[in-house]
Formats: sequence, structure tokens, C-alpha cells
Amino acid sequence: MKKYFDSSWEENYKRGKGFNKYPYGELVSVFFNSLKYSTTPIESVLEVGCGAGNNLWFMGELGFNVYGVDGSETIVKEAKKTCQLRGVDSDIRHGYFEALPFENETMDVVIDRESIYCGTKEAIVRSLQEVSRVLKTGGVFITFRFNDKNPTLELLNDGVISGEKLEEGTYTNISSGTFHGVGVVNFVSLEELKEQHSFLDIKHINEHTNKTVEDYSGENGYFYSEYILVGVKK
Repeated sequence: MKKYFDSSWEENYKRGKGFNKYPYGELVSVFFNSLKYSTTPIESVLEVGCGAGNNLWFMGELGFNVYGVDGSETIVKEAKKTCQLRGVDSDIRHGYFEALPFENETMDVVIDRESIYCGTKEAIVRSLQEVSRVLKTGGVFITFRFNDKNPTLELLNDGVISGEKLEEGTYTNISSGTFHGVGVVNFVSLEELKEQHSFLDIKHINEHTNKTVEDYSGENGYFYSEYILVGVKK
């Protein structure tokens, strides 16, 4: 099984970047509003691309059995430490999205909070096949994916900033802005998103945007656009 992991993330984590301490607010809201769709009792929650464990400790404190996987050995150690310090039992493993180190149909909920996007379309499809494999029939998948409405993509297309185009909608080595230094970035279209998640009964797809309209900090603002998809495995 081919395993894709962009080493930019390992280098960032080694430099101490991206060590998020607290749960992502939008995910918390989406998570609790999506549990009603599950047709199985919800006990196990897996986060692919768990980072420093900032979402896992929160869910663990609420009584869920939490599992995590990340391609960075550095951040896996940090995630384990985070959960231990908070007294949360967890099973966090170093591994790859295209070969998830968990058994078939063992997870009631799988979460991807902007991790699977870090790859080519081929790698993303293989990762989603693995999500389908480990997710129970009737279980819920929640995914956040940067979309093709991102201002960064417009800047790339207009030549305002530079990047290496790997395929339509997928870039690496973006010269500046929100996605500088994070390696491969895929900006998914709505039609691609729906096609990639054909293994789900899709409940809804939301568009979530964050754009600086006035900036007095001198840091050039912060903006992104993403789709949030929630579905149940058929």
C-alpha cells in the first residue's frame, strides 16, 4: 500500500508550529449536531490527522473512546502527552491515511478536520476508501475540506502568488499567504466532493468561510473557504 505524507508537516511540528491546544470551535458544533444521524450507539471516535490531540482530549473528557492517527511522529507524541495530562484514555497511533492502522468497521464516528486535503486527488480517494473501511455501517463521517472558492486559489490562478501546480486544484510550494509552508494543498470542487463521498448517505454540505475585511495588524489578514460534509456510511 502506497503511503503519502507531506514531510512539510513533520518539519513544522519539529519547529513547534501547529501545536493547537484547544478544540476547533466549528467542529464541536458540527460534531454534536451530527450525532443524531448515526444508526449505531456512539462509543468510538477516530480523528484522522489528530495533530496535537486538541480535539481528542475534549471528546475523551465527554466519555467517548477516542482514537487518533497522524503521519507525524513528533505530533503523535505530543497528542499522547496532551491526553495523558488531562487523564483521558486514548489510542493514538503513527500511521497514514491510506493505510489506517485500525480494523474494519470499528469506528462509530470518523472526523477529518482539514487533514485529508493535504494530498493529490489520487491520495485523497485512497484515504477516503480507508475511512469507509474502518467506519461502521450506519456510522458518521465528518469532513472539513478547503474548497475551490478559496481566495488563495484565485491569487494562484491570477499569478499574484506562485505555486507548483500538480493537477487541477492541487498545488504545492505556495509562495505566501495562509497555505505557505504546508506542502500539498487540494482545493476541492463541490462536484468532486460529492463524487469522492459516494460511500455515504450525505446529510448535508455546508460552506464555511472566514475572511478578514479590515486588517490593522500588518499581518495581511486571514481568509479561507471550506466545505463541511456530514454523511452516514451506507
